[in-house]
Amino acid sequence: MRILLLDDSVDNLNLLKIYAKKSQDDFTMVSKPDEAMSLLQQECFDLFFLDIQMPGKDGFEVLESVRDIKNGKELFVCALTAHTSKDEVEKIQKSSFDDYLKKPILREDFLNYIEKYSVKAAG
Repeated sequence: MRILLLDDSVDNLNLLKIYAKKSQDDFTMVSKPDEAMSLLQQECFDLFFLDIQMPGKDGFEVLESVRDIKNGKELFVCALTAHTSKDEVEKIQKSSFDDYLKKPILREDFLNYIEKYSVKAAG
């Protein structure tokens, strides 16, 4: 499975790189929305982890752009957020995000999520 991950925090990306080593999946990690959009227009991914709070374009704005590109409507997009207040969770659920993971992300949660998605996508 090909997985794209966008987070403006280099520390978060480095941590998720360590987690990804436990997986057989193909990960591409970027820190800028423009990099992610360029990759999504050129390549095919199965799953996209998208940070919500970023400088410039936030995750909701990036998601709008993703849904407008070819195959963007079918791409499974999981929000990454440190803010899980009732209002924030409602906003995520009302948007076109497919799901969300709460930060800080634990290795077991991250890998279980990918496994859960793999089963869902296969079935």
